[in-house]
Amino acid sequence: MEEKMTRKHIVNIVDREKLSITGVTDVFSFDENVIELETNEGYIEIKGEDLHIVKMNIDDGDMIVEGTVTELTYHDTQGATKKKGSFVSKLFK
Repeated sequence: MEEKMTRKHIVNIVDREKLSITGVTDVFSFDENVIELETNEGYIEIKGEDLHIVKMNIDDGDMIVEGTVTELTYHDTQGATKKKGSFVSKLFK
């Protein structure tokens, strides 16, 4: 049987202008001011200005965001309200 490896969750922010994140399992919504996603460490809300997803690979769990990052907030998986379908899942319906 193939054993699925869980990728480590790493967040790297460079000069508040480039954010790279690993361990992403789903993206719920995004626009120029807010990105809502799920990682293996819980839900994350990224706030800022002129946010653009430069790279998104859910299979690998990697995401790169450029723009001005003003806030990064974690929400516990158990305490967060459950979202109905992610942006990615709606794309491929």
